[in-house]
Amino acid sequence: MTLPQPPQAGPPNPNTAQPVVYDVGRRLRRNVLVGGVVLGPFGVLLLIGAFRGGVGGGTGARVLTVLFGGVLLGAALLVLLFWPVFSRPQQLFLEPSGVRWHDPRGKPFAVRWEELATVEISRKWVTRSFGRPAAVVRIDLFPADGDFRPRHPEMEHLWEREKVRGGYRLPVGADKNAAPLLDEAVRRFHPRVHGGIREAGKTHLI
Repeated sequence: MTLPQPPQAGPPNPNTAQPVVYDVGRRLRRNVLVGGVVLGPFGVLLLIGAFRGGVGGGTGARVLTVLFGGVLLGAALLVLLFWPVFSRPQQLFLEPSGVRWHDPRGKPFAVRWEELATVEISRKWVTRSFGRPAAVVRIDLFPADGDFRPRHPEMEHLWEREKVRGGYRLPVGADKNAAPLLDEAVRRFHPRVHGGIREAGKTHLI
């Protein structure tokens, strides 16, 4: 008696794969929120200490403490005031159907893979404070036909941005680790348009 064999696992079907979602503003929101949470209470404590006489060094020291505490508290209030701007949803979707930019307060767009000739991930390396390397990641979309531009007027602000020739450039943030994530998603969903990662800037920092 021959037992039935279990089905063999084949290559993943890109049409059933889950989309890759990159939240552009996630790191900014986290940093701003942490800064506001830290600066606000610290500023309040400094002001309380100054007005209750808990600061030594005379009048000059108390005045400086009040000013410094006021600056910290003001920064926290600015975070609260501009939180709707910082929390603006901006997400890049790479999915079985194509590339989609989710930006309800801006200029969203959706492009099918079949409309594109090449998709490249551009990573520009720079030097941050204390000589630490960092990178700005962009996704470059190159149309497959001459009618693409009239079909997508909502993307006109991205056309040949930052001297990209014959294509569209969408900045997606300063997270260098986003490049391999997005590159793998393009390769998995539509390998025909996969253009790889193109390094630029201070590439010796890699």
